[in-house]
Amino acid sequence: MKKKLQGLLILGVIYIFALLIGGLVFWLLKDYVHFFLAVLIADVTSTVFVWACGLLCKTASVYDPYWSLQTFFIYLGLLFYFNNWNLFTIIPLVAIFIYSVRLTVNFVIGFHDMTYVDWRYNMLKQKSGKLYQLVNLFGICMFPTLVVFGASLPLFLYVSLPIESFSYLDFIGSGVILLGTLLELISDIQMKKFIKTRTSRSDVINVGLWRYSRHPNYLGEILIWFGVALILIINNITLWYYIAGAIVNLLMFMFISIPMEEKHMMEYKPDMVNYKKSTSILLILPRRKAKENVQ
Repeated sequence: MKKKLQGLLILGVIYIFALLIGGLVFWLLKDYVHFFLAVLIADVTSTVFVWACGLLCKTASVYDPYWSLQTFFIYLGLLFYFNNWNLFTIIPLVAIFIYSVRLTVNFVIGFHDMTYVDWRYNMLKQKSGKLYQLVNLFGICMFPTLVVFGASLPLFLYVSLPIESFSYLDFIGSGVILLGTLLELISDIQMKKFIKTRTSRSDVINVGLWRYSRHPNYLGEILIWFGVALILIINNITLWYYIAGAIVNLLMFMFISIPMEEKHMMEYKPDMVNYKKSTSILLILPRRKAKENVQ
């Protein structure tokens, strides 16, 4: 427990400095470039700082809380910058805050000390060899930062709009964010309970939401970013193209995250073959008939 608290304290200090550095960069640039670009450069600078701290701490997982926190703190900062406090801008803030807290708490629960490293990072390290630190910077850190930034753009534009541009319809987007967050929470609780009660690491989860979707937690994450897009475009349909970030996020899960995770599980879970045949990849749908039952 002592090592965990020490590690969390170190991470807390790192993120406070990352926030201060990002804020300083934005403040220096705000009068010279569009605020989108100023935010992007500040975001990238903070990401590089967190990556560098990960090098010093010898773990790429220093970055793990970043992508779940960046949208909330940027949006909060822009609320102060535009001084645009009203019910329409505060409701999304609350929704994103709940999402960020849930993910961050989930990280804290799984974190044990500064030696913690996500299994995917170890896999990338083995595959990339001497190029690992470049993979670390651009693949592990920068790529998620840019994907989340793109998916957050509707929210960043929304906070800059005059109050007459808002509508109670905008709350639908915040509702979708909360729905996605709830879906993630239920999925995580069911997964933790399964891990505690399973008889073997090779067992495949086949209970709760996981019985009808192979990745209900990812479905929740995807819904969250479509909810962010809806906040802006549901009442400003001419800005429909701001949904692009949510679509890129969806594609990232479909073609990178899910295939990587399922390939890893196939190595030690023989029943994954039947599970994949009988269970929807994302949407919560009735099970399909498989040749063999999943245990």
